[in-house]
Amino acid sequence: MAYRVIVKCGGGAFFVPNEAAENLKLCTAAQLRVLLLTLSRGFSEMTPETAAAELGLSVDDAKDLLDYWVNRGIFECDGVSAAPSPAVSAPPVSDKSAGAAPVSSSAGEGGSATPAQKPPEMKLTMKEVERLQKEDPGIAFVLHEAERILGTSFTSSDTATLVWLVSWAGMTPEVLVMVIEYCGTLGKKSMRYIQKVALEWLDCEIDTVEKAEERIRALNEAKSWEGEIKSVLEIRDRNLVTKEREFCESWRMLGLSPELIRAAYERTVEKTGKLSFPYLNKILVSWKQKGIKTPADAEAETKAKAAADKPSFDIDELERRMMLEDSVI
Repeated sequence: MAYRVIVKCGGGAFFVPNEAAENLKLCTAAQLRVLLLTLSRGFSEMTPETAAAELGLSVDDAKDLLDYWVNRGIFECDGVSAAPSPAVSAPPVSDKSAGAAPVSSSAGEGGSATPAQKPPEMKLTMKEVERLQKEDPGIAFVLHEAERILGTSFTSSDTATLVWLVSWAGMTPEVLVMVIEYCGTLGKKSMRYIQKVALEWLDCEIDTVEKAEERIRALNEAKSWEGEIKSVLEIRDRNLVTKEREFCESWRMLGLSPELIRAAYERTVEKTGKLSFPYLNKILVSWKQKGIKTPADAEAETKAKAAADKPSFDIDELERRMMLEDSVI
């Protein structure tokens, strides 16, 4: 089965340079759109502002896309066919096959190697991005899967970030794709958020699919628990702050049930007139130490304490006798 272009009489057409066609395999969908938009204007000039308006992009993103084709020698900007030099260039990639971030060879105390440091955030040049795409099939895999998962096209800056995470930061392509999938399920599709999560995983040495699966399982479990506790505490109009999340996680680790947390919450409101996480936590920790596991256990403990605090004599009877003695006198 073969496909051909339908040529209509009087219909408009524009040429595509052979050099551009040769780069279709490496370019993103966004880069392709800006290429076709610019070529459709013939020899008229294209500005980032015009491309942004036509494609629904920011001016900065449109400029990045146009600069991509400048670097490929397809476009020129003010008569210059080379891309502007970035402020910082990434160092050459070393031992990519190892799939790890660079590690210092110097030894610390006791002769042990110095631990790997988080790589600095560096901006790859477009030439470096293109070279790495050609040399490393893992990078092409990441870019393809990222566009499929997120359902969006990437700017040159987005592409450079993903390439940097694999080639310099040392994240394995499979794990990076799992980061992108996880962020997508959260509705967090910005490249800045994806990069933040990826670097957090690198800090935690999550470098295999198995470790990534365990990380996602733990995150989903914590998120589900957090939602349940928010419901128990009647928090509906906001997210928990960091300290509140820490309290919730500590209760989960203690094995406390939502029902018991609800009982402690009600007691907290009775005593303080509001939700106080520190006060609530004191109650729960105290109950845990006493072996209280259910609201019934907590109620029984309260009644037992009240009974223990009750005087051994009858105050009403004492008052009655004193009144009788006074009347006799």
